[in-house]
Amino acid sequence: MAGWLARRLGVIVDPSAVLPTIGSKELVANLPFQLGLGPGDKIWVPTPAYPTYRVGALLAGCEPVTGAADDCAMLWLNSPGNPTGRVMTVEEMRGVVGWARDRGIIIASDECYIELGWEARPVSVLHPEVCGGSHEGLLAVHSLSKRSNLAGYRAGFVAGDPALVAGLLEVRKHAGFLPPGPVQAAMTAALADDMHVADQRGRYAARRAVLAAALAVAGFQIAHSEAGLYLWATRGEDCWATVDALAQVGVLVAPGAFYGESGREHVRVALTALDAQVATVPERLALVPMPNPGSAPTDPRGYVTGAHAQQPAARPAERYESAAQYEPDQQYAADQPYESEQYVGQHRRPAAGPPGSPGPEPSQQVSVGPPDIR
Repeated sequence: MAGWLARRLGVIVDPSAVLPTIGSKELVANLPFQLGLGPGDKIWVPTPAYPTYRVGALLAGCEPVTGAADDCAMLWLNSPGNPTGRVMTVEEMRGVVGWARDRGIIIASDECYIELGWEARPVSVLHPEVCGGSHEGLLAVHSLSKRSNLAGYRAGFVAGDPALVAGLLEVRKHAGFLPPGPVQAAMTAALADDMHVADQRGRYAARRAVLAAALAVAGFQIAHSEAGLYLWATRGEDCWATVDALAQVGVLVAPGAFYGESGREHVRVALTALDAQVATVPERLALVPMPNPGSAPTDPRGYVTGAHAQQPAARPAERYESAAQYEPDQQYAADQPYESEQYVGQHRRPAAGPPGSPGPEPSQQVSVGPPDIR
């Protein structure tokens, strides 16, 4: 694990400052409690965001907050972000680290999508350009569910501040939160091999090109999405209206409201369906009626990071008229491997297809929105 951090992310840690976990989800849910936080403590969570940040705070009896973070005991970063795919810059992350250290706030950085940069290169909170070479007060959380398709193995790890990691080890070994030896051996083998990650990354790049082009031609705007496994898309209406419209042609997506109210007008489109299913999406989306033109957003909502709130750049439909026009950055496509989720499409009949539609019969739904929103 320490070798992978150095080789892939440019992060130098002592092996004693790395702790295997039973996947990353249980760590996210248990981290506040296992750090000794509890009632009276506040934890800052991004929005829209993975819901387990908030759940973990509540399980520990802490108060999750999304506004001012000055009096928080801990804050979560997530870059690349889920669901938005937003990548924080080195300057942004450095600013947050300095700000948090001045106030004694622990930073936990969820970096499970870090090897999947498309239009930006993600950086770890433990990188010396971010943290100045000191990991004090910092924890980085990683998962093999994505980069190596090991979701069923429940394989992840946390690294960073040696004192914080040592404290977590003491708590977790007594509470039974230690992955089995065979799983740790599998993690070691997977982290030592970059080729399988590069192969899978190539599959995601191809799917991403097809889906981005199809969404844009269908009138969607894509916000952020410069990294990760998802496209964060909107057509200026309530997310449930979009979910319903897409379901009518057999395309399943995750409603943005799952990730917080700031995602109310977006849907999360995953890159994890089978290639053959993704290939049907452009024709399916051609059957979706355009929304009311008056409802199209001119400034779609995006990812908010505390004081670093930033509006995303929308991508108009005319930019991508075909998949061939949507080329990922070749540097990242060549040398930045990455992941896959545990689901690869659901073979279920849709409730109904559009009556009298001239296009394909949606005899199978294409799941680009997972049952597990992780």
